[in-house]
Amino acid sequence: MFGQEVLNTALQSAFVFGVSALAWVIFARKKAGYVQWIGLGSPASGWIKPTLITFAIVAGASALAMLLPGLSGLVQAEGTVGGRFAETGLTPVAFATILLVAFVKTGFTEELFFRGLIGKRLINWLGFARGNLLQAAIFGAIHLLIFVVPGAPDPTFASLFVMFFVPGGAGWAMGYANEKFGGGTIWPGWLMHGLGNFVAYTMMAIG
Repeated sequence: MFGQEVLNTALQSAFVFGVSALAWVIFARKKAGYVQWIGLGSPASGWIKPTLITFAIVAGASALAMLLPGLSGLVQAEGTVGGRFAETGLTPVAFATILLVAFVKTGFTEELFFRGLIGKRLINWLGFARGNLLQAAIFGAIHLLIFVVPGAPDPTFASLFVMFFVPGGAGWAMGYANEKFGGGTIWPGWLMHGLGNFVAYTMMAIG
């Protein structure tokens, strides 16, 4: 399990870095350095405390949403990341895998792609309010793909609503934290994303 996730993480990271670097070369190489353009520069001072407060609010709202009937089973469906951790339990290997998947495979690469490559471009183009809302909507829509995973239950209005708006709301909050706390870097979003997935996957593994 761990070895496979190391490979998956390496491939996903290479893909995201490759796509974002290509976009930078084509559209922005003469305007800004890649590190600043994608949001990997140094964050503004004092960003950690407000980021953790925002994370606590988002995590609490997400936990309440998961109390709806059938939702916890959906995120642990066969073939999903949560489902695999629920099957293995919290072994040392599973814990190492959770750290890798939460903070690198999903937390870092998804922040680099959705809030760095997509979000920052939309905010620059449309302004913060509309740009951040649009990247959050894209992030929420991507999570609806969970319904096409083999073994996933049939979607209902409630499950579609929650699986769009919970990740979408979190995506909006991470974009907000990046711009308002992190000085336009992705580090606040990475911390929130990584912590959220770490807590969720650990709870699923514990059962």
